[in-house]
Amino acid sequence: MDFQGLTGKVITPSDKEYQILRLEYNRDINKFPLAIVYCYNNTDISNAIKWCKKNDIPLRIRTGGHNYEGYSTSNGALILDTTYMNNVEIDEKNDIVKIQAGARLGKVYSELAKKGYAFAGGTCPTVSISGLTLGGGIGLSCRNFGLTADNLLGLEMVNAKGASITANNHENPKLFWACRGAGSGNFGVATSYIFKAQKVSKITIIELRWDNESMEDFVELWQYWLKTADNKISCFAGFNKEGIYLNGFLYGTKAEAKLILKDFLSLPNLLKNSSIEYVAFIDAIKAISAFYDPPNKFKATGRFVYKPLSRKDLRKLVQYINNSPGIDECFIRLYSLGGAIDDIPNNQTAYYYRKAEYILCITADWEEDEVSYEYKNWVEKVFRFVKPLTNGSYVNFPYAELEDYGHEYYGKNYYPLKEVKKLYDPTNFFKFQQSITL
Repeated sequence: MDFQGLTGKVITPSDKEYQILRLEYNRDINKFPLAIVYCYNNTDISNAIKWCKKNDIPLRIRTGGHNYEGYSTSNGALILDTTYMNNVEIDEKNDIVKIQAGARLGKVYSELAKKGYAFAGGTCPTVSISGLTLGGGIGLSCRNFGLTADNLLGLEMVNAKGASITANNHENPKLFWACRGAGSGNFGVATSYIFKAQKVSKITIIELRWDNESMEDFVELWQYWLKTADNKISCFAGFNKEGIYLNGFLYGTKAEAKLILKDFLSLPNLLKNSSIEYVAFIDAIKAISAFYDPPNKFKATGRFVYKPLSRKDLRKLVQYINNSPGIDECFIRLYSLGGAIDDIPNNQTAYYYRKAEYILCITADWEEDEVSYEYKNWVEKVFRFVKPLTNGSYVNFPYAELEDYGHEYYGKNYYPLKEVKKLYDPTNFFKFQQSITL
């Protein structure tokens, strides 16, 4: 293949680093792209788009490579990777930050913290700003500050013609609307973002742990508690065969946290390694970052919960966990929503499920290929049970087996999104397995 016309750093199968660089965060994805082009600027991106069109080669856009189903790679495709476009520029006068597409959250948080800012991002340090933002973006600040996409003021993108365009409330407003919840790989290659940044010094970090005796009671309490929980607190929780965890950020003091969490603190079998501490924002981020394992093989999906699951349903969920394969590799995870997310109407951004109370996520990971079917089958069984009890799936937790994925990810916003697609990518150049179709 002749790669003439591509600029940036081009990696082909003959390069020794190709075997490592082709891998996704999910090691279950095993694809062999034609080449990987690491772009340093918009010109490199434009050249990659034009080269793919000229040679009739499919394009995949990759930033952090964290897409659960590996939609940022494909056999025989050109991967356009923005890893090296990772500048973080802070405008302290206006409390805004310009972040290039390839910047990972770990870097974003540390650069902002140097100037005394927090940021409404996610919790995994190796996730890039792009995938997070373009799918909506949940994290441990979202009930207080809204989704990552809710803090977005504008972005720059290279379109299907290879031209750089800007999208905000004044320029290309329909595209800006679409990119806040449905932008990943559908309309163009996002290259940089402008966000609001929040001045914050200290917050309270919550890390609570229980043994596996109170799973039903825990989820029942979680559902009841979320209905009136203070907007200043956001929590990620979950349970497996070994026990229960709850991690959270409170934009307030340790004393406030203990009061807000009093019902959780009185749940039986709270373990001694639980803690509630008032710390610098960046220290809270680092503590939560340590929760993430290195890349492994996994299957995961997440559904929006609108009304509390019944005691009978909770019992069934616990049974699924107790009968899951392996020792501690299968989880039900819970991500709090509401608060500031709910303050915005469903149609104001492409992210649709604003009235949901939390996301219920089903995850399994494994090491050996021969057991993969067992774990994937478990995820599918739990998904089939949970689906009729929930409304819609979170696009940042994609699921290849999802039927009618457009409506499941985007609800009533799917038809307007098709119109935006027609406007900005009329030839459907940007496509992948679950892209928005014309």
